Amino acid sequence: MEEEKITKEMMELLFEKTKGLFSEKVIDYGTNPRNYGAIENPEGYAKITGPCGDTVEIFLRVKKGKIEDIRYTTNGCMTSHAAVSAATVMAKGKAPKDCIRINQSSILDHLGGMPEDAKHCALLAATTLHRALRNFAVGKK
Repeated sequence: MEEEKITKEMMELLFEKTKGLFSEKVIDYGTNPRNYGAIENPEGYAKITGPCGDTVEIFLRVKKGKIEDIRYTTNGCMTSHAAVSAATVMAKGKAPKDCIRINQSSILDHLGGMPEDAKHCALLAATTLHRALRNFAVGKK
């Protein structure tokens, strides 16, 4: 119970300190990531290290023509987690071909924007997703 109280106080402090810098959605996705983790024997996979040094991995499992499961890992910061987490949320349940529309701009829109110096995180997330989709498409043949 004490740990929950500390976490809540830390989140409130984080929101207060970052007010105006990050949208609530960026902070939420960055601190409570969706679809974090790996998939063993994925049907689609990609790993990219961006220019800032963050490495992102995306794992896909497709069933009946839709992305049934999508997971990611990253060694990046909160904005990297937010961007990749958003990309996975946007892709889950969709046909792989429809996920090509998920790009830097759509991720930033989904998150309510990011500061200029963090926008590259959305590009890294989109690029890694597209490479995992391509890996799936090639492996399917």
